[in-house]
Amino acid sequence: MSDENTRPPGEDGGTPPLEPTRPPVSDETDWRSRALEAESKLAQLEADTQSLRAQLANAESALAQEKQSREIDRALANAGAIDPEVASLMLASMRAGQATGDPPDIAALIQSLRTQKPFLFESALPSRPIPSAMSPAITTSTTDSLHDLATQARTGDRRSLLNYLRARAGRP
Repeated sequence: MSDENTRPPGEDGGTPPLEPTRPPVSDETDWRSRALEAESKLAQLEADTQSLRAQLANAESALAQEKQSREIDRALANAGAIDPEVASLMLASMRAGQATGDPPDIAALIQSLRTQKPFLFESALPSRPIPSAMSPAITTSTTDSLHDLATQARTGDRRSLLNYLRARAGRP
């Protein structure tokens, strides 16, 4: 045997190693690979679109809730709520009990809250200041006391009766 026959293939003069054979590129295989690539990109874009639509729906929902919250805050301020945060929380619980499909009638809800919880609104505050240890002394004359006004009203004088009723109602 000669030395040339015993050399490993690929070296000088030997047969080169076989490369993996690729099918010849034809127009059909080229178009098929492009179509598969386009379909995968389309699937990815559809998934991205669905994700963006979900994010948009969440943002629109949050915006609608914020607008409704601002509308409730304005309505409570106009209604004279003493503590708007507590009143808005109570309105939220009242809204939760209603049907969710239609938008709530805020004015009706506030009116209902006003009748159920009048102490949440300014109309429940006394018209005269309540004396406290830190307030200045309130000057009262003997004619201003309710007892004295009631005594004067018993005389039958209409003016004194009217003064007594005004004092009893808390008006000046």
